[in-house]
Amino acid sequence: VCMDLEDFLQPEVGIAAAVVAVVASPRLRKFARKGAVFGVAGALIASDAVTSFARGVQQSAKQAAAAAANGANATNGATDQHVTVREETAQSNEQSAGAEGEPVAAGVEGK
Repeated sequence: VCMDLEDFLQPEVGIAAAVVAVVASPRLRKFARKGAVFGVAGALIASDAVTSFARGVQQSAKQAAAAAANGANATNGATDQHVTVREETAQSNEQSAGAEGEPVAAGVEGK
């Protein structure tokens, strides 16, 4: 079986020869393995960056919504907000702010 130079220029033969060269050559296998490792690492880094960016956008949106809500309360004449908290616990002698249904000012922690 003898192949001419023209036979090697066909795409099918060229692809097959490249695959055989990669599989047969330890140096090319090592290169392909490194490429795969760096490719996966790059994809992981990119996905972390996108996730971090999305979380930052989400946090900024929540802060903007909270600021808008606080601004709306201030313009409506709301001066002091009270929240009534009922806390059910297994121990009846546990004392905590709001456990008895007393009003607790927003932003003020336990008495």
